[in-house]
Amino acid sequence: STQSTWGDVSDASVFYTGYNLPKLYCKLEYCISCAIHARIVRVRSVQNRKNRMPPVRPKRVEKKDDKPAAK
Repeated sequence: STQSTWGDVSDASVFYTGYNLPKLYCKLEYCISCAIHARIVRVRSVQNRKNRMPPVRPKRVEKKDDKPAAK
């Protein structure tokens, strides 16, 4: 949907032909039951529902270069 939005804006634009449009972010707020129904969040047990901490994110693994440094 964002690709079509960018295309519409760039087609309607007279100026800024070389300008890159920034990414569009839409912040949506749901009640818990709607978020579960839309599968945005998972169902949690009664004990875990009281936990307000954000989930632990996996750490990024740095890629090692296979090529030796050029002299």
